[in-house]
Amino acid sequence: MNAVFRSALLATIAVPMASWGAGGTVAGKVESTPAKYLEETVVFIKDAKGPAAPKTESMDQKGMKFLPHVIAITEGDTVEFLNHDGVDHNVFSPDGETYNLGMIKNGAKGNFTFKKAGAYSQLCSVHPEMLGYIYVSPSPFHASVDAKGNFKIEHVPAGTYTLSVWNSHLKGADQSITVTDGKSTDVTLAVKR
Repeated sequence: MNAVFRSALLATIAVPMASWGAGGTVAGKVESTPAKYLEETVVFIKDAKGPAAPKTESMDQKGMKFLPHVIAITEGDTVEFLNHDGVDHNVFSPDGETYNLGMIKNGAKGNFTFKKAGAYSQLCSVHPEMLGYIYVSPSPFHASVDAKGNFKIEHVPAGTYTLSVWNSHLKGADQSITVTDGKSTDVTLAVKR
């Protein structure tokens, strides 16, 4: 293969690959008033589209709690509800698609595939003190915040989007963000009553 042809071929291949890009990162912090609800927060990009093969996440029942307390998933994902407690639990949600998985014995599991975006409270009819949340995002670009309110959403395609925040008790305003390939977009969000 001569050098001119090889250069033309590589240029033809490189242009589409460069246009795909690796995406950018959206990172930042959520501030909460009152602070006790901070960890019940999910940040998501409403209108970003991207390939998202369905995934399976796990929510355990242990120590009479749903763990983790909040999970962020994408429409089409499945959650496996595990039971590592010493007692049987019932898992149900009155929200969105509403479901009741019945009794899940110690060491067993149940699952549900979420097809509709929104917040789903997780409850146990046997132990009313148990409460967890699953937030189903309309896009694959989402993150739950950590204990300090930090979050990071990676591989977001370049473009201008609406960044939204969900909290189990508080409200926050949407923000317009612009994502650039290979760069980080830093934001600060607030949730309050």
